[in-house]
Amino acid sequence: MKKILIAAAALLIGVAVFAQNQEGRKPQQYKFSKEDIEEFRQGARNRIQSEHIAYLTSELELTPVEAEKFWPIYNKAHQEQMENNQEYRQALKNLKQVLKDGKGESEVKAALEAYNKAKDGQRNVLADYEKDFIKIIGVVKTAKLYVAEDSFRTRQIHNLTGGRGQLQQPGVRPLGNRQQNGKGQSGSGKGQSGFGKGQPKEKPVQRPEDI
Repeated sequence: MKKILIAAAALLIGVAVFAQNQEGRKPQQYKFSKEDIEEFRQGARNRIQSEHIAYLTSELELTPVEAEKFWPIYNKAHQEQMENNQEYRQALKNLKQVLKDGKGESEVKAALEAYNKAKDGQRNVLADYEKDFIKIIGVVKTAKLYVAEDSFRTRQIHNLTGGRGQLQQPGVRPLGNRQQNGKGQSGSGKGQSGFGKGQPKEKPVQRPEDI
């Protein structure tokens, strides 16, 4: 019995010492590598693209015939919009960099002019294809397209910031950022590339957290 009590006391002392050592240690923080961050970004882009397709298909209620003609035109407009936005972001990045580096007036002026040019070039590319959209899906659905684009953009900003105005870190899923029912279901647009693949047949269920 005495030996048992001694062993128990030794065990308790060992546990106490271990606990004290753990309290003195700082929690280990995981550092994301460039590969981790890029993988996270690519996954986010793929997810947003799928949600975008599902949302537009649902809001516009495209018929199979409409979808087959609509998505190729929309893909082209979307690609132009992405390139347009990329030019603006790059010009803004360069302007910030020359200011940070303390460059002279001539270099700052050149960067500022490039920024203003890119800013003036910002436009709603969808408007350039309005006649094509009206011909394919009609005036009402074209108007719905503009509204749906703005609504989806607002909802994504809410999801990316978790509704708190602050971007989430890789690996942390924002509150309210949930997949819709009907995402990833096969659609009726055959032989299409980019947007338009995997269109859902059923309207996604709207959740309270989805804006």
